[in-house]
Amino acid sequence: MAFDRKYVTYAVGGIAIAAMPLSFFGPEGLRLVVIGLLMLAGPGTALVRLLRFGPPDSPEARGTLPLAVSIAVASSLGLSTIVATAMVFSRMWSPPAAVFLLSLVTLGLLALGARRSRGSLAGAR
Repeated sequence: MAFDRKYVTYAVGGIAIAAMPLSFFGPEGLRLVVIGLLMLAGPGTALVRLLRFGPPDSPEARGTLPLAVSIAVASSLGLSTIVATAMVFSRMWSPPAAVFLLSLVTLGLLALGARRSRGSLAGAR
């Protein structure tokens, strides 16, 4: 059973949009869940969407799912660490601002991926 990749984009985009206001205020339990998901898989999943793992219905693409998940988690955690380290060294530590910045990066990468896939579909005709 194959799933459409656009649903992954919708889920990651929804988490990034929800994390923006929740980074500043909101119920603590909901903040932990949404921001935790964003830190774990937000920007990395958007980055993996830019990578080409072959046609979605091919057996090779199904076999690359563990690789895609590991790249997504590793790059999300790495980008979060880079942002936090830059904020510490610049002496502008603000966790809500970091979450907001990572949400913007995630949405930017998703928009770039959507634009790229739309452009590749236009050339297929």
